[in-house]
Amino acid sequence: MKRLSLFALCWCCLAPIAGQDIPEEQILRYDEVKTALDRTECATHTAELSNDTLLTAFAKAAGYYPELCGVTIKIRYGAIKTSMAARPVLWSVVFNKRSHRKYLILINKNAESEQARLLYDASFNASVGVMGHELAHIADYSTQSGWKIIGTGIRYLGKKYRRKMERQTDSTAIERGMGWQLYDYTYHVIHKADISEKYRQYKLTYYLTPEEISDRLLKTDR
Repeated sequence: MKRLSLFALCWCCLAPIAGQDIPEEQILRYDEVKTALDRTECATHTAELSNDTLLTAFAKAAGYYPELCGVTIKIRYGAIKTSMAARPVLWSVVFNKRSHRKYLILINKNAESEQARLLYDASFNASVGVMGHELAHIADYSTQSGWKIIGTGIRYLGKKYRRKMERQTDSTAIERGMGWQLYDYTYHVIHKADISEKYRQYKLTYYLTPEEISDRLLKTDR
């Protein structure tokens, strides 16, 4: 892990600031999406936040996960260490059938924290990308038994498993069609956002880098 962190540090220092140009047709704009989208027609969600940009980003991202049609997802503020996190409601996982489970998407409640600013300063296109990542977690949970989800939560405490899981979740968002949106968010985090080096290194260690994402997308387009 020390070697991995050293590699991430060197990569961050040497990587060019100029990123891959996102194809124009892949840039989602809030006004256009808002006009064409009447929230999500499938996923059942309630929200405690009034940020319409994030809610519209959620609705757009949810459209890439048709299997979540009818799934109850609550979006609310929470005391978390990252910008956003997706979690199952534990009691619903243990006692409910899969079709009746409930899930949370938590938004960092400390508006002054670097993690919250990271989210609020991102473009709408990037917001769709990070919502797509969180919904990939929920899509994965929805296929697991209750006990397996609990086991996943325990294993997530291990750094090696956490890295594997988060990178696979990024891959799912890419496969669903939100690759450029995820790239937009990841590039914002690594190269543009005003965040501490510690948090930047955390992102580099556990998630796909902007370059890894763009390489995959460019290979697919060839």
